[in-house]
Amino acid sequence: MTKVKIQLVNVQCKDTEDVTGADELYLVGALVGGKITKAILTTPMSINDGEVKRFKPDQSILFEGDVPAGESVKGGIKAYDEDAAKDWSKYGDTITGITSAVSAVLSVAGPKGVLAGTILSASVKGVGILASLDKDDLLGSTELVISSTGPAFEEVSWRFKKKGSFLGYSNWDYTLKYRITRS
Repeated sequence: MTKVKIQLVNVQCKDTEDVTGADELYLVGALVGGKITKAILTTPMSINDGEVKRFKPDQSILFEGDVPAGESVKGGIKAYDEDAAKDWSKYGDTITGITSAVSAVLSVAGPKGVLAGTILSASVKGVGILASLDKDDLLGSTELVISSTGPAFEEVSWRFKKKGSFLGYSNWDYTLKYRITRS
């Protein structure tokens, strides 16, 4: 068994999606490895052009647990810009909804038989009432397959950007960094 920990380091904004000011960035997803299913949901952070921000400490651990040798942590993350306020008091219920949706998918094929994209799709469906309140802007999506074997420490960057219209509408450019440790 290898203990695998995946942790958010920071996010850098070069250009926001909103032309009138800061974006309200949050992440949704899930990761599965070994016998662990970990829902991902960060509360929105206000971030503007040129800023680098860290995630809340209690929301920065994306995954932590023992993964059998030769197996991988699978799943993914979607980044959104919140356009209308949500009832973030339902945060705990939403985490439970994500975990339940991913667990339902895993019960059919098991963690080895499920693709990272399937886990990511299930996690977004599990957002339920929180996401149904309005349609937030999807800024980026990434599937992750992280082997339990590899270097003891690595830092990975995920860049999500879009070049929009000639007037600068619907442009954005972000780089999110996360750290993988294996022991």
